[in-house]
Amino acid sequence: MPTTSRPRQGSNPGSKIDATGLEASVSLTEPWTIPFDDAHVCVGDQQYRVHVHGGGLVGRHAVVAPSVFVGPNAMVKDRAIVVGSVRLFDRSVIEGTALVADSVTLRENASIGGEALVRGQASLAHHARIDGDARVNGGVLLQHYAHISRGVLSGGMTVN
Repeated sequence: MPTTSRPRQGSNPGSKIDATGLEASVSLTEPWTIPFDDAHVCVGDQQYRVHVHGGGLVGRHAVVAPSVFVGPNAMVKDRAIVVGSVRLFDRSVIEGTALVADSVTLRENASIGGEALVRGQASLAHHARIDGDARVNGGVLLQHYAHISRGVLSGGMTVN
């Protein structure tokens, strides 16, 4: 579709207008570009799509079920798999080849990566991280920069 660089009144200065008068792409305040023609967002050199439930970003090779909530500032990257009723809020990230399932919740810059397996009603908050080959199952709460990179955690416990 042909575009011109002539911005219309009130539009983003980085936008391009197509022949129908619609914006073909928008530059956001972060280093993101949303090209509307293929519904992908570019962050650096990586391509993401906007998740249907929550508006967060999902990497090109990641698998995220429609039932998962990926909040507007959250991301699922690389080849991560996220299924069930997982919820990501507040710049949380799931990356690597991690598998996250069931009712896991990530908040406040929490992250899961590596080859971690996290399921059940685990909750991560305040920069907590699970990575490596760690296995976490059940009612586990990680918070305040807690970091688990190997071993198995299961059932009602809090790690600070």
